[in-house]
Amino acid sequence: MKKTLLALALLGAASPAFADSWIYAGGNIGSVDYSESGTDSDTAYGINVGTGILPFIGVEAGYWDLGKAADADLTTLYIGIKPSINFGPVEVYGKLGANKYDVSGGTVIQDDDGYDMMYGVGVEYTVLDGIPLGSLSVGLAYNNFGFDSFHADTYTLSATFHFL
Repeated sequence: MKKTLLALALLGAASPAFADSWIYAGGNIGSVDYSESGTDSDTAYGINVGTGILPFIGVEAGYWDLGKAADADLTTLYIGIKPSINFGPVEVYGKLGANKYDVSGGTVIQDDDGYDMMYGVGVEYTVLDGIPLGSLSVGLAYNNFGFDSFHADTYTLSATFHFL
């Protein structure tokens, strides 16, 4: 009987920690700054999906349209790990991974594609909890996507739906 009660107590205590381990999908919009490229900033938007592999570490993949730099279209696909910690309805997270970038149609920046590193940090606040099949959060994020000769820094607003 004591073992059963102990197991139920541990399960009850562990279930909030596993709340981050479900599938989520989100969207981002904001501005992008192209450090070291000598061009102005532009509008960026992205989508992402992810899931938890451990209570505080997830895996995330996404696509970003990073606008134009020197008339070149910049896009990237990425995959990375996403450690996070919750403080009630607030989630603070980081990202670290690899991105596959594509630069096309530029006059100053040459057409290019390849792989580089990406990283980011962000914070989300749960605004709707207990809606059918999950919850909705909004947040602020910073991401840095490496390209061969420069970096793209994004500053965005995000909305994320957490399934179940």
